[in-house]
Amino acid sequence: MNSKPAQAQTYGDLLLTACFGNGDESRLALEACMASAGGGIDSATRRLLPVLYRRWGALSAGSLIETAHRVYIATWQQNRERMALMASVLRELESAGIECMLLKGAALTLRHYRDFGLRSMGDFDLLIHEADVEPAARLLLQNGWTAEEGCPAEAVRRQSRVRHAWQFTRGDTGNCDLHWRPLARCYSPQVAGMFWSGAETVAFDGRAVKIPCPTDQFFHVCVHAMHWEWTPNLYWIADAVTVLRDAEADWDRAAALAASSNMQTRFSQALLVLRSRFHSDIPEHALAANAPAWERREYSLMQKPCPLGPLDSAAWHLYNFRRLRPFDAEWREASVWRALPQYLAAFLDAPTGRTMLARLWAQFKLRA
Repeated sequence: MNSKPAQAQTYGDLLLTACFGNGDESRLALEACMASAGGGIDSATRRLLPVLYRRWGALSAGSLIETAHRVYIATWQQNRERMALMASVLRELESAGIECMLLKGAALTLRHYRDFGLRSMGDFDLLIHEADVEPAARLLLQNGWTAEEGCPAEAVRRQSRVRHAWQFTRGDTGNCDLHWRPLARCYSPQVAGMFWSGAETVAFDGRAVKIPCPTDQFFHVCVHAMHWEWTPNLYWIADAVTVLRDAEADWDRAAALAASSNMQTRFSQALLVLRSRFHSDIPEHALAANAPAWERREYSLMQKPCPLGPLDSAAWHLYNFRRLRPFDAEWREASVWRALPQYLAAFLDAPTGRTMLARLWAQFKLRA
């Protein structure tokens, strides 16, 4: 890579290349980052600095490396605290007979980064079985956690029909996402079953804890990244490249997950990004997604900036309902015109028609 193309890249692109590029392009990217005197560092790129420190801390010097070292130490300290809190929650759930699997940052840190300082975690994510939603939520509430929107355990259980997870907080820094489905907007029991049956274990807090197998972890990283975010997300590339370089992917299994979850477009788009940027060894057949037209249209919608406007929000719900309906015994048999209002009432947790209209109007005003 010559210096001219490097200058045309964004600061985030340069940092990614400095972290994961080959020897020559990585050093040139590092030099370009250092020449900018940190002018491009924001909340999104800052998360990459610990990986930059791991790659270049022993080979280079300067203010950027010093900053990266400080961020690495801060990340290590924060993650130790979050992991200790997560360990206490795991012990409580295990004592209650509730099986858990670690997802996202915690699983990536323990299995693939193997260093608490490399991958920041704003929260920790736990996957449970859908049948355990209410007892797990009640246990968290009894131990000082607060559910998002102040929901009681029964309301979280009701929301489990139309969502994949619910957030719980404790104090200023405790954040736990309780998942009953591994993927957002995926309601297929087959996909959840694949995650559970393919799970591996790692040692943590003196016990073996479940995490997704590398292929499932890689797939999760990719499809989670390919939609709108409240904040820019560069770190999914770091996660995906780290997993690919640490373990061999089962591309047939990944394709089966993509087809079963109706996320072929998202997955193939993520693979194209990875192959174009880092020459990842991704086979051609993994890119040949034969996604239905509605899935491609949904993907286009999910590229729009958040928050979505009123019309786009209505489209989001139509796509979400389309994803959910085949796996809901009641709504699958009912007509669309009967099932769709019931879905909206469930999503808004509106027990009466008056309540639903009020909440729809509030959402419209907010998004307008």
